[in-house]
Amino acid sequence: MDAGLQQDRLKRMAQMLQEQLQPRSPAIPLQVQCALKDSLLVLVQHPPGNAPNPQQVFETLEQSILELPTELTAPIVEAKGAKVKLFLRVLGQQKPYAYHTIELVPALLQFDPEALFKPSEFQPSELIPTPVEVDETQPVAGEPELVEESLDESGKLAVYEGAFGLEDSSLLAEDDANEKAPIKSDRQFTVPPWFWLSVGGIGTAVLVGGSLFALTRPCVIGGCPSLQQAQTLVQRSAQTTRSGGSSQQSTADLLEAQRLAGAIPPWSSYYGDAQAFKQRLNQALAAETKAATATQKAESVAQPIAEWQTTQTLWKEAIAQMQSVPKDSPLFGFAQERLMTYRANLLFADQRIKAEQTAQQRLNTAKKTAGLAEVRQNTAQQLVEWQLAQSTWQVAINNLTQISNGTTSHAEAQRLMESYTQKLQAVGDRATKEQQAAKVYAQAQTAAQRANALQQQNQWSQAVSAWQSALAAAKQVPNDSVLTDEAQTLMTSYTGSLKQAESVARVRSDLERICTAEGKICDYTITNSVIEVRFSPSYERRVRTLGGLSSFSGDAETLYKIDKHLASLRTALQTVCTNSGVPMAVYNSDNQQIGSLIPGG
Repeated sequence: MDAGLQQDRLKRMAQMLQEQLQPRSPAIPLQVQCALKDSLLVLVQHPPGNAPNPQQVFETLEQSILELPTELTAPIVEAKGAKVKLFLRVLGQQKPYAYHTIELVPALLQFDPEALFKPSEFQPSELIPTPVEVDETQPVAGEPELVEESLDESGKLAVYEGAFGLEDSSLLAEDDANEKAPIKSDRQFTVPPWFWLSVGGIGTAVLVGGSLFALTRPCVIGGCPSLQQAQTLVQRSAQTTRSGGSSQQSTADLLEAQRLAGAIPPWSSYYGDAQAFKQRLNQALAAETKAATATQKAESVAQPIAEWQTTQTLWKEAIAQMQSVPKDSPLFGFAQERLMTYRANLLFADQRIKAEQTAQQRLNTAKKTAGLAEVRQNTAQQLVEWQLAQSTWQVAINNLTQISNGTTSHAEAQRLMESYTQKLQAVGDRATKEQQAAKVYAQAQTAAQRANALQQQNQWSQAVSAWQSALAAAKQVPNDSVLTDEAQTLMTSYTGSLKQAESVARVRSDLERICTAEGKICDYTITNSVIEVRFSPSYERRVRTLGGLSSFSGDAETLYKIDKHLASLRTALQTVCTNSGVPMAVYNSDNQQIGSLIPGG
């Protein structure tokens, strides 16, 4: 036999046996492996901590092996004999804790149903073989080594040598205090003579009825493994879906279940159940078809609303079809599992429709807001108007940023975002400039108010500093702001005020020096129109006294000095008048004007 074909048959056999065995122990994960040595070996493994019933496992395997397709078992039996050895082992352990041997009759495995109804060729002796004796001392694994792949308890691929790595069966019988003695049993399956008599009688009846093969079709005599297997496939399909497995595998199981149910003939007592089961399967498969179409359409998240509405409709139709499966149907559990998935996907479709609608609304709002921002930007003059345009652009951008990635509006939102951001930056720069202009303009006005107040207090030096600050602030107003012209007007005014203050400050300094040169000579008052100088009484008395005495005594030198002093004082006052550009009036201590000076006089 070809090695590759043999391994394929063994894997298929193991899969089919596991499918029949697992539903009997749903709480315990079971692994089934098949190997071929001098006989067929079947190993069942399970995780530690919870063990299945060995007798139930072996009985299920016996029944399942007898029901295997002959295209799987006949070549193996023909090549290696009819003995089958069954083992039950804990994952990670080297020894099995239970084993069982059965005998298959080759003639039965290779039995051609058509030969039953050919009397001229019928030889009962060919169909009833001599019972095969079983040697219970035969070792379980003394055959040539065979490398077989399996899964260890951690789920990783492991390699067992010597047909699953089982030790010699003699070790199984040892009195091991740490292990339970294995369960051994050997059973031979032969066909009893009454079977052929019964078959012969039935065959005669069938021949009379004109149907040669009715009794050889599935589910005619005894149970109906095909229907049971179809129901098992439905359960497995639900489990595949529940565990997040392949949807293709789940659908394949349903299709195979449909085929098995459809193969049950009308004369079977299970035909009605099979047809009802098949009808529900058709509904389920129709729902699955719609679900597959909806799933395919939903692969792209960013889709127009109309596409998502089509997907939504498909999910609703699939739900309606799956909800029609009644509670008493074998498909009810599967339907409930699928309905959970359908409803979740319908909810997702609903959410995508809402997301698309929300995104479109925000995109439209952003465009309308941007139009308003354009108008405000084009008409803005004052700072408050530029700030209003700036905030409007920001609102438009905020609407764009709230458009979810994964919607059809997102790409357009990103393109608009770049344009809107540039315009927001431009408006923001202008608003900042106008804000700065307003700030320094206000500073200039404040400084000018302070300078005027200082002048009123005759604090001209401090007034000069204030006017300098006011002029500097006015010069900081940007040239292209709305306050540029007003700032130019302020600078012209402030420049004149600064010059005046500087002049008055110099006059005051000069007068202060003159009036206090030799004691208290005079007091002064400075206005924009006139400078008033008043000699102090003490100064007048001193000059009069000194002059009178000098004149009385004939002290010419002292008189000369007095005249020279008065002439120098007059020259100093004239210089102050000329430098200030303001007329000067001179008063005695009695507040009588004794002289006047004009600039340049």
